[in-house]
Amino acid sequence: MQIFNVTTLMIGLALIISTVLLLFVSRGLKIVKEWDRIAVLRLGKYYGVRGPGIIWMMPMLDKGIMVSLKEQQTLVDTGKYVSSDGSTRRLMGYVNWKIIDVQKAVLDVEDYRASIYNTIQHQIKKIGESFPGDTVIMDEESLYSEINQELEPIFTNWGVKITEIDLKIAPIENDGW
Repeated sequence: MQIFNVTTLMIGLALIISTVLLLFVSRGLKIVKEWDRIAVLRLGKYYGVRGPGIIWMMPMLDKGIMVSLKEQQTLVDTGKYVSSDGSTRRLMGYVNWKIIDVQKAVLDVEDYRASIYNTIQHQIKKIGESFPGDTVIMDEESLYSEINQELEPIFTNWGVKITEIDLKIAPIENDGW
Protein backbone atom coordinates (compact mmCIF):
# COMPACT_ATOMS: atom_id res chain seq x y z
CA MET A 1 0.00 0.00 0.00
CA GLN A 2 2.84 2.37 0.81
CA ILE A 3 4.56 1.67 -2.56
CA PHE A 4 1.39 2.71 -4.38
CA ASN A 5 1.32 6.05 -2.53
CA VAL A 6 4.99 6.83 -3.30
CA THR A 7 4.54 5.88 -6.97
CA THR A 8 1.39 7.97 -7.27
CA LEU A 9 3.12 10.88 -5.56
CA MET A 10 6.12 10.65 -7.92
CA ILE A 11 3.89 10.52 -11.01
CA GLY A 12 1.84 13.49 -9.78
CA LEU A 13 4.98 15.47 -9.04
CA ALA A 14 6.40 14.65 -12.49
CA LEU A 15 3.16 15.80 -14.13
CA ILE A 16 3.15 19.09 -12.20
CA ILE A 17 6.82 19.79 -13.00
CA SER A 18 6.37 18.95 -16.70
CA THR A 19 3.24 21.15 -16.92
CA VAL A 20 5.04 24.11 -15.32
CA LEU A 21 8.04 23.57 -17.62
CA LEU A 22 5.80 23.34 -20.69
CA LEU A 23 4.02 26.58 -19.72
CA PHE A 24 7.36 28.33 -19.14
CA VAL A 25 8.69 27.29 -22.55
CA SER A 26 5.46 28.12 -24.40
CA ARG A 27 5.19 31.61 -22.84
CA GLY A 28 8.61 32.49 -24.25
CA LEU A 29 7.89 31.45 -27.85
CA LYS A 30 7.31 34.31 -30.29
CA ILE A 31 6.81 34.41 -34.05
CA VAL A 32 8.53 37.34 -35.75
CA LYS A 33 7.42 38.27 -39.28
CA GLU A 34 9.94 38.54 -42.11
CA TRP A 35 9.88 42.36 -42.08
CA ASP A 36 10.03 42.73 -38.28
CA ARG A 37 12.77 42.35 -35.69
CA ILE A 38 12.64 42.22 -31.91
CA ALA A 39 15.24 44.06 -29.85
CA VAL A 40 15.63 42.03 -26.66
CA LEU A 41 16.37 43.63 -23.30
CA ARG A 42 17.28 41.12 -20.59
CA LEU A 43 16.83 42.56 -17.11
CA GLY A 44 17.01 46.04 -18.66
CA LYS A 45 20.28 45.45 -20.55
CA TYR A 46 20.44 45.22 -24.34
CA TYR A 47 20.83 41.57 -25.29
CA GLY A 48 20.50 41.57 -29.08
CA VAL A 49 18.20 41.56 -32.10
CA ARG A 50 16.13 38.48 -32.88
CA GLY A 51 14.05 37.41 -35.85
CA PRO A 52 12.58 36.66 -38.26
CA GLY A 53 10.99 33.29 -37.54
CA ILE A 54 10.32 31.49 -34.30
CA ILE A 55 12.29 32.83 -31.35
CA TRP A 56 12.30 32.17 -27.64
CA MET A 57 12.64 34.82 -24.95
CA MET A 58 12.91 34.09 -21.25
CA PRO A 59 9.57 34.96 -19.62
CA MET A 60 9.78 37.61 -16.89
CA LEU A 61 13.45 38.31 -17.70
CA ASP A 62 13.32 39.44 -21.32
CA LYS A 63 11.43 42.38 -22.77
CA GLY A 64 11.02 42.55 -26.53
CA ILE A 65 10.62 45.75 -28.52
CA MET A 66 9.15 45.11 -31.97
CA VAL A 67 10.64 47.15 -34.81
CA SER A 68 9.38 47.14 -38.40
CA LEU A 69 11.95 47.20 -41.20
CA LYS A 70 9.31 48.24 -43.73
CA GLU A 71 9.43 51.68 -45.29
CA GLN A 72 7.24 54.05 -43.28
CA GLN A 73 5.73 57.41 -44.11
CA THR A 74 5.47 60.60 -42.11
CA LEU A 75 2.94 63.12 -43.35
CA VAL A 76 4.21 66.68 -43.25
CA ASP A 77 2.13 69.77 -42.65
CA THR A 78 4.19 72.73 -41.48
CA GLY A 79 1.20 74.93 -40.87
CA LYS A 80 1.47 78.59 -41.85
CA TYR A 81 4.89 80.16 -41.66
CA VAL A 82 6.53 83.29 -42.98
CA SER A 83 9.41 82.69 -45.39
CA SER A 84 12.56 84.83 -45.50
CA ASP A 85 11.02 87.18 -48.09
CA GLY A 86 7.97 87.85 -45.88
CA SER A 87 5.47 85.72 -47.82
CA THR A 88 3.15 83.32 -46.02
CA ARG A 89 3.63 79.68 -47.02
CA ARG A 90 2.64 76.17 -45.99
CA LEU A 91 4.46 72.99 -46.98
CA MET A 92 2.55 69.73 -47.16
CA GLY A 93 3.57 66.27 -48.30
CA TYR A 94 5.40 63.28 -46.93
CA VAL A 95 8.80 61.90 -46.01
CA ASN A 96 9.42 58.15 -46.38
CA TRP A 97 11.97 56.50 -44.10
CA LYS A 98 13.01 53.08 -42.87
CA ILE A 99 14.94 51.54 -39.99
CA ILE A 100 18.37 50.28 -41.04
CA ASP A 101 19.85 49.67 -37.57
CA VAL A 102 17.46 48.20 -35.00
CA GLN A 103 19.88 48.59 -32.09
CA LYS A 104 20.33 52.34 -32.65
CA ALA A 105 16.60 52.90 -33.18
CA VAL A 106 15.76 51.25 -29.87
CA LEU A 107 18.66 52.40 -27.69
CA ASP A 108 19.55 55.89 -28.92
CA VAL A 109 16.11 57.51 -28.76
CA GLU A 110 13.21 56.99 -26.33
CA ASP A 111 10.39 56.69 -28.87
CA TYR A 112 11.87 56.59 -32.36
CA ARG A 113 8.55 57.02 -34.20
CA ALA A 114 7.53 60.16 -32.29
CA SER A 115 11.06 61.55 -32.48
CA ILE A 116 11.23 61.02 -36.24
CA TYR A 117 7.83 62.67 -36.73
CA ASN A 118 8.67 65.70 -34.57
CA THR A 119 12.14 66.14 -36.08
CA ILE A 120 10.80 66.00 -39.64
CA GLN A 121 8.06 68.55 -38.89
CA HIS A 122 10.42 70.94 -37.09
CA GLN A 123 13.31 70.77 -39.58
CA ILE A 124 11.10 71.16 -42.66
CA LYS A 125 9.36 74.20 -41.20
CA LYS A 126 12.72 75.72 -40.19
CA ILE A 127 14.17 75.14 -43.67
CA GLY A 128 11.01 76.44 -45.36
CA GLU A 129 11.24 79.64 -43.32
CA SER A 130 14.82 80.17 -44.48
CA PHE A 131 13.95 79.89 -48.20
CA PRO A 132 12.38 82.84 -50.01
CA GLY A 133 8.82 81.89 -51.05
CA ASP A 134 9.50 81.95 -54.80
CA THR A 135 12.61 79.78 -54.37
CA VAL A 136 10.61 77.04 -52.68
CA ILE A 137 8.16 76.96 -55.57
CA MET A 138 10.83 76.97 -58.27
CA ASP A 139 13.65 74.92 -56.82
CA GLU A 140 12.23 71.82 -55.13
CA GLU A 141 15.48 69.93 -55.66
CA SER A 142 17.56 72.35 -53.56
CA LEU A 143 14.82 72.32 -50.88
CA TYR A 144 14.90 68.50 -50.75
CA SER A 145 18.70 68.52 -50.70
CA GLU A 146 18.72 70.99 -47.79
CA ILE A 147 16.15 68.92 -45.87
CA ASN A 148 18.14 65.73 -46.48
CA GLN A 149 21.39 67.41 -45.33
CA GLU A 150 19.72 68.56 -42.10
CA LEU A 151 17.95 65.28 -41.31
CA GLU A 152 20.53 62.72 -42.44
CA PRO A 153 23.07 63.18 -39.58
CA ILE A 154 20.31 63.06 -36.96
CA PHE A 155 18.62 60.03 -38.48
CA THR A 156 21.89 58.16 -39.08
CA ASN A 157 22.55 58.34 -35.34
CA TRP A 158 19.11 56.80 -34.77
CA GLY A 159 19.57 54.01 -37.36
CA VAL A 160 17.07 55.57 -39.79
CA LYS A 161 17.44 56.30 -43.51
CA ILE A 162 15.32 58.76 -45.51
CA THR A 163 14.18 57.11 -48.74
CA GLU A 164 11.96 59.77 -50.32
CA ILE A 165 10.80 63.35 -49.81
CA ASP A 166 7.79 64.83 -51.59
CA LEU A 167 6.55 68.28 -50.56
CA LYS A 168 4.22 70.78 -52.20
CA ILE A 169 3.32 74.37 -51.47
CA ALA A 170 -0.24 74.31 -50.16
CA PRO A 171 -2.55 77.21 -50.93
CA ILE A 172 -3.14 79.51 -47.99
CA GLU A 173 -6.63 80.81 -47.52
CA ASN A 174 -6.98 84.31 -46.18
CA ASP A 175 -8.57 83.82 -42.76
CA GLY A 176 -8.32 87.43 -41.65
CA TRP A 177 -5.03 87.17 -39.77
